Amino acid sequence: MSQIGLQAVSNPSEIFLSEHHSDSEILTGLAVAVVLDGSRTFLVEIQALCVSGSTGIRNANGVKESKADLIIAVLMKQAGIKLQNNSVFLNVVSGFQLTETAGDLAVAAAICSSFLEVPIPKGIAFIGEIGLGGELRMVPQMDKRVNAVAKLGYNKCIIPKVAEKSLGALHFDGMTVLGCRNLKEMIRSVFQSA
Repeated sequence: MSQIGLQAVSNPSEIFLSEHHSDSEILTGLAVAVVLDGSRTFLVEIQALCVSGSTGIRNANGVKESKADLIIAVLMKQAGIKLQNNSVFLNVVSGFQLTETAGDLAVAAAICSSFLEVPIPKGIAFIGEIGLGGELRMVPQMDKRVNAVAKLGYNKCIIPKVAEKSLGALHFDGMTVLGCRNLKEMIRSVFQSA
């Protein structure tokens, strides 16, 4: 709403994303999730902070604590990330509440980024649910989510491998869609190539 009436919002995701500066260390622990709220697709920033030497503290804003604990447990057991001696703090930017499982992969990526102290390269978004075995699971309306990422100029979207078939015939100008079977594959793809 403005002084002259209602104005269209061309990119509502902007309020959920911070401005990234490629030379900034603050990029460590940041990941972008693609979520649906009603019929709208939003890209939201997930922030994670892993602090070594202070065990047992878990704090999650915008993510249910039970979901955060589950993702942390799966990262430790199935991906070999040694978070036992770390406190983990999570935040979803601008007070957005993650209510669907499509943000699981971005939460895990943000935690890995902070723990490994390796920033996620700019222009990557994450879509996917995480199973207890560390496998990446498909979420509804993958095509709509991936299209939203491509329209905003991202150059890579990490999705579950099983979702690649449903997106096979679609073309996303200038964007790579990378399917991963599990958390270990995601970690190798994102952090070992960084």
